[in-house]
Amino acid sequence: MESKKTIHILLFILTFFTLTYSDIFLNPQVPQTLENYKLMFFENWPYSVSLLFILFAHEMGHYLPARHYGVKATLPYFIPLPVGPIGTMGAVIQIKQQIPDKKVLFDIGIGGPTASLILSVIAWLVGISLSKVIEIPPDFDRSGFLFFGDSLFTYFTTQWILGPIDLSTMDIQAHPLAKAGWVGLLITAVNLLPFGQLDGGHVIYSMFGEKYRNWIHRLFVFFLIFALIHFTWLLWGFIIYYVVKIEHPFIRDSASGIGKFRFYFGAAMLVTFLIIFVPKPIILGSEFEDSSLLIDIFRLITHNFGLDS
Repeated sequence: MESKKTIHILLFILTFFTLTYSDIFLNPQVPQTLENYKLMFFENWPYSVSLLFILFAHEMGHYLPARHYGVKATLPYFIPLPVGPIGTMGAVIQIKQQIPDKKVLFDIGIGGPTASLILSVIAWLVGISLSKVIEIPPDFDRSGFLFFGDSLFTYFTTQWILGPIDLSTMDIQAHPLAKAGWVGLLITAVNLLPFGQLDGGHVIYSMFGEKYRNWIHRLFVFFLIFALIHFTWLLWGFIIYYVVKIEHPFIRDSASGIGKFRFYFGAAMLVTFLIIFVPKPIILGSEFEDSSLLIDIFRLITHNFGLDS
């Protein structure tokens, strides 16, 4: 037992370091000096600490309901990623026994994204209010930089708090807290994808039961359209199809169902997913002005039908 606790603690510490130093570690453009590592620590620790807190709250949102229902679960395993720009692949807990029914499944599944959503929204709003808008020189070369994409939520809240902003001539110097909120929202959105044993898969299966197997594969095909916007979603399509799986394993119904409150709460969370979903999460500076494959197809169709005049 002690050795397992040691693993949890070690992964937590390693994740703190990869979050803090992801922009400098193994980066040939930054001198690997002690002074640079000190500067990076004082610059990035608000990002590391706040994102670790968001990830921990997400996993506790699963762990505590599991313990409440007597379902055995592990403590969180944090997943360090020593390369940028995020520095982690999130965190997971492992359920060690069969979940008894769909009502319990719903409560365990929805607790995580609810907790991380609330904290990520707070971190984002506070962080973006502390961020600065800077003008981009006309001859500025973006090719050596990475840019974070926008969801509906981040775009409109940025315009509301800092705007109006013309993103073709301006950029945002994001506060580390805003970056933590952005990453927390992205992780929450990915977890809310309604497939397999992702959190969204738990929720949507609990809501619609076995009938959902009649249409979940069509929903997955629709999701793959986002691969035409950004390659990230093609990678997630492979992960979902081969690892997470499209359909949820069978869980028996609860004697009293999940109830109206849980159903409407689940529906609200799935709508929230659409608001925080980022079509193009990471944008290379070299392709900042490039259109996506989906836009190229749309332009081709409109041109051929004479609709682009």
